[in-house]
Amino acid sequence: METLAAASLLSQELSRDADALLDLAVHDARAAGTSWTAIGDRLGVSKQAARKRFAKPFTHPFATRRTRREAACSFCRKPPGPRLHMVHGEAGRICADCVALAGEIVADLKAKSRNDQRH
Repeated sequence: METLAAASLLSQELSRDADALLDLAVHDARAAGTSWTAIGDRLGVSKQAARKRFAKPFTHPFATRRTRREAACSFCRKPPGPRLHMVHGEAGRICADCVALAGEIVADLKAKSRNDQRH
């Protein structure tokens, strides 16, 4: 039962990290001039669905003016700045550096899983 609970928790965390990675990738694609139609096609959804999910950053309905610490990355606590991109989600924020690190961790886990399956 312990393993099942740990696997469930890890799955939820990886899902949140994957969502943050996807948010960042869509933001970068839009910044590079990619159309909502092309993004929707790549994601297997309509352009309207893609735009609805990714066009506006999340703002909490009860949000007040945030301090610099509250706006920092939820993982490494770096404050936002002009050279540090931040992905905002319902429960916090993640900076581009942490997104990259999460991508490396997921890639390592996949590689380890593939190696384990071969042996």
